[in-house]
Amino acid sequence: MNKPSEQTLERAFPTKGKVLRRLLTSRRAVEAHPAAIARVKECYHAPTLADMRMHALNAETECFGVEYVKGKGTRRSPSFEYLNAGDTYNTTIVRFTDGRYRVTTWGDIVERGNYD
Repeated sequence: MNKPSEQTLERAFPTKGKVLRRLLTSRRAVEAHPAAIARVKECYHAPTLADMRMHALNAETECFGVEYVKGKGTRRSPSFEYLNAGDTYNTTIVRFTDGRYRVTTWGDIVERGNYD
């Protein structure tokens, strides 16, 4: 799947590019991450790898949780989740429901799309 490069991650999150890229590409790194382990323990049903990955990324970027925006299911307004960076236009990591990851702001996505 489409995942940001280490350099892109490093520009957005200085000194964290390497660890973030590893979390985006390695199942083993996600499953061993303390935030992912904690997520498994707090869920009644086992969370998906994508859910565990987002929580591990959230811990590493020191963001404020994982949030979700429901789209209309179209290319112009897809559903996505993102790391809450504290402001709509702070750079963050976004995961679209088709599995693509981007480093952007969630406000820019909503402005370009067709969201209510």
